[in-house]
Amino acid sequence: MWCRNGIALAMLAGGVASAAGIEPPGTAAPARFRLCSMDVDYPPYARVDGTGHLQYLMQQAARGLGLELERRVAPRRRCVEELKAGLVDGMIGAYSSERAEYAVFPMVGVGPDEKKALATPRYFLYRRKGTQLDWDGQKFSGLGDGRIGVESGFVFITERLQQLGIPFDDGSKALEPNVAKLAAGRLDGVIAMEFEADQLVASRYEGKIERVGKPFEQTPLYLMLSRQFHSQYGRFSDRYWQALYDYRGTAEYRQYQQARP
Repeated sequence: MWCRNGIALAMLAGGVASAAGIEPPGTAAPARFRLCSMDVDYPPYARVDGTGHLQYLMQQAARGLGLELERRVAPRRRCVEELKAGLVDGMIGAYSSERAEYAVFPMVGVGPDEKKALATPRYFLYRRKGTQLDWDGQKFSGLGDGRIGVESGFVFITERLQQLGIPFDDGSKALEPNVAKLAAGRLDGVIAMEFEADQLVASRYEGKIERVGKPFEQTPLYLMLSRQFHSQYGRFSDRYWQALYDYRGTAEYRQYQQARP
C-alpha cells in the first residue's frame, strides 16, 4: 500500500510540476552555451579567432537548436578548471579516464561513442633530421636518455608516455616552442598533431626537422560537458551531440573545411 501510494504521490507531484511550468531535472533547454576555447591555435580544428573547423561545427549545430554559443578564450588549464567548477559548459578535448572524472562525454556502453567524435587527428613523432630516434608503433628506439616534447594538457599523450616510462617535457602550451627546443637540441623528439606540425616544419624547419615512424596516437576529439551542465540539461546534451554528428556529415561543413585548410 505504501509503495503504491508513494508512486501515486510521485506522479501527482510530476503533474503539478508540469502544470506549473516546472521542467523535471535534465529536460530543460538552455538559452546559451558557454564554450571555453584555448588561447593558442590548433589548426585546422580550433583557432583563437574562432574560425577553426570544430568551432564552426559547434556554432552551426547550436544555431540549428536555437542555442546561443558564447565563446571564452583562456589557457587550456584554466578552461579545465572552469569546466570543473561549472563556470563554462563545455570544451573540446580527447577522452581520458582522468577527464571522465570531472566531465561528461557522449558514451556508448562503458566508453566514448566514437561516432559522436568531432574529428580524429593523428599525432606523430618529429625529430632532428639525421638522428636515430624512431617509433615503430609499439616502442621508441634511439632515444637514450633524451626527452620528448609534448604540449601541456595533452593528457592522452602524456599518460601513454608515462606508461612507456618515457621522460617528457610538457611545459610549453603551444607547438612552436617545442619545435624550437627540438631544433636547438634541448629535446630529442616532439609528438605533435600531424597537420599543424607539418605546416610548421615546411614553413620554418625544412631540411632540419622530419616526421618519422607510425602514428603515435590517433585520438578522437569530443565536445566534453561540465557535470553541472549535463545534470541540468541531460536531454538537451544528447540533442547537441546528435546535432554535431548530423552537421558534420553535411556538404556545407565539407565546403567550409575545404575553404579554410
